[in-house]
Amino acid sequence: MQNKKKIILIIIIALLFVMSITLVVLKRTGVIDRIIDNNNKEEIVKQISYEVYKHVNGKTAMLVIAEDTENGIEKIIYPNNEMELYCNGKTKVAFDYNTDITGKESLTFKAINTKGEEIERTIQINNQFYLDMIDYNLTRETETQQALTVNYKAGSAVKQYMIGDSSAWVNYTNIIRLDDYQILEALGNRDVKVALRQVDSIGNEIIINVEHTILDTVTYKQENTVIEGESILACVENNNLESGNYIFRITYNGEGNTIDYPVELYNYNEDANYEASNEIVIGNTKYTGTGKTNSEKRMLILKYNGDLTINSGVTISPTGTSATINGVAYLCTKKGMFIYCAGTLTNNGNITMTAKGTVNQTGENVYLHKNEDNTYEYVPAIGGAGGAGVVNKTANNGVAGTARRTGGGGAGAGINRASKAGGSGTSYSGGVGSGGADDIAGVNVSSNGGAGGDGKGSSKNYDSAGGGAGNPGGTGFGGRYYGNNGATGTGGLLTIIANSIKNNGTITSNGSNGGSAKSAGGGASGGGSINIFYKSNITRGYINVNGGSGGPGGISGNIKFNGGNGGTGCITIGNISTGTFVKDN
Repeated sequence: MQNKKKIILIIIIALLFVMSITLVVLKRTGVIDRIIDNNNKEEIVKQISYEVYKHVNGKTAMLVIAEDTENGIEKIIYPNNEMELYCNGKTKVAFDYNTDITGKESLTFKAINTKGEEIERTIQINNQFYLDMIDYNLTRETETQQALTVNYKAGSAVKQYMIGDSSAWVNYTNIIRLDDYQILEALGNRDVKVALRQVDSIGNEIIINVEHTILDTVTYKQENTVIEGESILACVENNNLESGNYIFRITYNGEGNTIDYPVELYNYNEDANYEASNEIVIGNTKYTGTGKTNSEKRMLILKYNGDLTINSGVTISPTGTSATINGVAYLCTKKGMFIYCAGTLTNNGNITMTAKGTVNQTGENVYLHKNEDNTYEYVPAIGGAGGAGVVNKTANNGVAGTARRTGGGGAGAGINRASKAGGSGTSYSGGVGSGGADDIAGVNVSSNGGAGGDGKGSSKNYDSAGGGAGNPGGTGFGGRYYGNNGATGTGGLLTIIANSIKNNGTITSNGSNGGSAKSAGGGASGGGSINIFYKSNITRGYINVNGGSGGPGGISGNIKFNGGNGGTGCITIGNISTGTFVKDN
C-alpha cells in the first residue's frame, strides 16, 4: 500500500516539473505574450458602411464610413472616380456624399489603406436600398386589395403618406388598405405611386415611392343591369355577378308586385383576409369604409365566394359620400350593408353600421329572404316611433324596434315650452332625435334619417338646449351657457349571410347621442336593424343595436331635464339550411 502511494507521488511531481519547463520555454519564445496580445487586441475591421439621411425626388444624401483598424485609410475614391479624399492613415473616416440616384443602378466606393490594399463597397440601387430608408410590407387581402404596413425609423418626427399626385400629405396612423376600386374611382388610372415620407427632429427628409399597379382584369360595371329574383339573397346567391352597379328587381307576394333595389356590388372570388380598416385619403378624397364615395343611394353588397376573415382591430363598414348633404360631407348614403359569405365568416374585429343609417331616405320593405312557404323575411319600411315631445318633465325615449325594425329617435327635453317628437325609424335608418327646447317651442324633425333637431331657446342668458342626434346632429343653443350639438349618425341596416359564422369580435348598429346642455338635453337617435342568416353553425359573440343616450341637462335656475334615449333596434338571427328561416332562441 505504501509503495503505491510513493509511486503516485512521484508521478505528480514529474508532471509538475514537465509543466514548469513547458511554461519557461513558451515564455522565452514569446508564444504566451502573443496569445495575451491577441486576446487583448480589438477585432480588426475593414469595411465601408453607409446610411441615407436625406432622399427627395432622387436627390440623396448619405453618411459613408470607411474603416481599416489595422492599417488605416490612405484615401477614398468616390463612385465613377468623381474625386479622391486623402485621409492620412486614419483608421476610421466618415464623410457626407450627395448625389442624384435617378437612373443609377449602383454606387461603388473604394478605400485604399496605407499598404495599398483596396476595400470596396458597391451599393445596389434596388428595392432593398429603399426598404433600408423606410421599411414597408405589402400583404394581399383579396385579389383587389392590399394592406400596406409602414415601419418608419425610430425618432421620426413626421410620418406621412400620399396616394397619387396629390399635394396633401396625410399623417400615417394605421395600416393603409389599398383598394383598387377606390383608387380607380378617386384617381382614374391604374399605375399609382404611394409616397411615404418621414422627417426627423432636425429636418432631414426622406421620401420613397411604392409602385402600385392595378391589373386590367379589375373592372367595375357602371350600367344598371337588372337582375330579377324572389329576394335580395336569391339575386346574390344565384347569379355570378362581376363587381358593379345593378338593379335587383324583386317580385313579392306572388301577385306580380315588384320593387327595385339599386345596389353597389363587389365580388371576391378568393378567400379574403382583412388586415386593415379603410381610413385613408386617396388623392383628395377621404375613404372611411368600403365602397364608393359618390352620393348614389344604393345597397352596399359584399359577396365573398370563399372564406372571409376580419382580423382584430379591423373595422368593416360602408364609406360616406364626399358630397355635401344637409350642410356636411361624408354622411352615409348606402342603403344598408349586405355581406354574403359562401364559406366561413370569422370576425375578430368589428362589422358595423353604427351611425351609418341612410341620410334623407324614405323607408321601404326590404325583402331579404323568401321561405319555402312563400313567406318573407323582410325589414319593414317604418321602424319604431319617435319619443313624444314633453314640457317640464323627463323626455321620452324612442320606441324600440321589433320584427326587424329599427328604433325610433328620442325627444329633446322641454323647459317652459314643449319639445317636439323624435323621428320614426325607417328600414335603412334609426329615427333621429329632436332638439331640446328652453322657453321657446321645439321644431319638428323628419322621419327619413335626416338632420337631428336644433336646440331652441329665447334670448335669455340662461337658456340652453342641446341638439338632437341625426344626419348630421342638430345645432345646440345657448345664451351664457351653450348647448352642444347632437352627434352625427343613426343606426343602419346590416345583413350578414354565411354558411358558418364565428363572431369573436363585435357586430353593431348603434344610434348616436343627443347634445348636452345646461337646461334641456337633446334627443338621441335610434339603433339599427341587424339580420343574420346562417346554414351550418354560429358563434354569436357580441351583437348590439342600442339607441344613443339622450343629452344630459345641467342646471339653469333649479330646472334640468335630460333628452330622451334612442330606441333600441332589432337583432334577428336564424338558420336557413332548409330553405326556411328558423329563428334562434
